[in-house]
Amino acid sequence: MKDFSIQRIKNHLFYNTHKLDDGIRKFDADPRIVNAWNRLEKGTQTDADIKILNHELFESKFEGIFRTDYRTAHEAANKVGRPSGLE
Repeated sequence: MKDFSIQRIKNHLFYNTHKLDDGIRKFDADPRIVNAWNRLEKGTQTDADIKILNHELFESKFEGIFRTDYRTAHEAANKVGRPSGLE
């Protein structure tokens, strides 16, 4: 995966605000995401970690292109075969 894609995913997960069900804010911390990110940084990632990356990249692009809320982007990622595996 390209560096700029990894940076986009990092921004999406940790820094950007999103239209969530309870308002516009950043995502809550999720230990599964943190653990996956730590494995990615160490180069010990699993197939499940790569699924998360692909899901979050699609979600980020969908939110940006269609200016939509998180739930719609999340459902679109799942619908096109990019599930995060976190559900």
